[in-house]
Amino acid sequence: MKKYKEALKSLDLGLFITVLLLIGVGLISVTSASYPVGSKTFGDGLYFGKRYFTFMIVGFFGMLIAYKFPRKFFKRYSFILFCGTIILVLMLFIPKFTNYSRGSGRWLNLPFLPLIQPSDFVKISSILYMGKILAENRYKLYKREVFFKIIAIIGIATLPVMLKDLSTGFVIGATLLLMYIVAGISMHQFVTLCGIGIIVLIPMVFKYAYRLERILGFLNSSKGSLDQNYQINQSLYAIAMGGVGGVGYFHSRQKYFNLAEAHNDFIFSVICEEFGMIGGIFVVALFFIFTYRGLRIASRTKNNYDKYVAVGLTSYIGMQAVINICVGVGIFPVTGITLPFISYGGTALIMAMIAAGFLLKISKDV
Repeated sequence: MKKYKEALKSLDLGLFITVLLLIGVGLISVTSASYPVGSKTFGDGLYFGKRYFTFMIVGFFGMLIAYKFPRKFFKRYSFILFCGTIILVLMLFIPKFTNYSRGSGRWLNLPFLPLIQPSDFVKISSILYMGKILAENRYKLYKREVFFKIIAIIGIATLPVMLKDLSTGFVIGATLLLMYIVAGISMHQFVTLCGIGIIVLIPMVFKYAYRLERILGFLNSSKGSLDQNYQINQSLYAIAMGGVGGVGYFHSRQKYFNLAEAHNDFIFSVICEEFGMIGGIFVVALFFIFTYRGLRIASRTKNNYDKYVAVGLTSYIGMQAVINICVGVGIFPVTGITLPFISYGGTALIMAMIAAGFLLKISKDV
């Protein structure tokens, strides 16, 4: 009993409870938002809710492994993990292994395994490896060879992902850049990296017509076609119908095939419709608390590696939440990025929970 009390005392309870609440919101929200498509496609309205619960159980095991394993193990083998996840991303360019959904080949279809989204693995592996490189070169960041090495890591982590999923690639790149800033990037290095990023983003946007159409439709929403702005408009209708207190759990009308991916990309809109402004504020507050606790852990770490990794893990989840919510309320153009812990998606949920496990492990030694 004393052993368990000591374990709880060393655990960041604020972060742990926040993660549990986010997962709880995800379970009830996915169950409701996915009911129409589950009924129509699989003859079971609870199909996606049950699968979310299964992913959640796997995620808890992943969180436990991240919490129990020595951090030195992940630091030592971070390069191998990084290379392995990049290979998985590159396999997406082999049609034999790619599963296409909505015209996007983001999922690997490997024999005897469920569909996985390799970019979610890259989020964690790139943070672990970047943290190691930054910590090892803490006092040599000004050197040209170190700068080139960091550029190479960011490029390898983001470019293959961006070709398949622009928004996820952006989140990975921005996260690694934030880690570099915390480590002590110089102004000319920052300007150079931003310039390279802009040069890379322009052809990535123009590569696919739908990406450009979404951005142009968003920027010129008053004159954009109904097709260009349909998803944002439907999302705003859902939020408006929720009012202050919402229409009630399971009573959303927009989830009935008006909202694309209601249980995934636009789940925040369904939450606002069913639970109103109160529900929306509650979710935003949970992500704010998560980000605060994560950065607090980073600021109190005893070594640079833990600091950079904590900043990276917190930033990727916080940034992804901001983008998803801003898309839902019409501040950003539509992207296919999920709301961490809440949106349906096995790989995304499991990796977010593993990220939380790493943060809890770091907090244990603060």
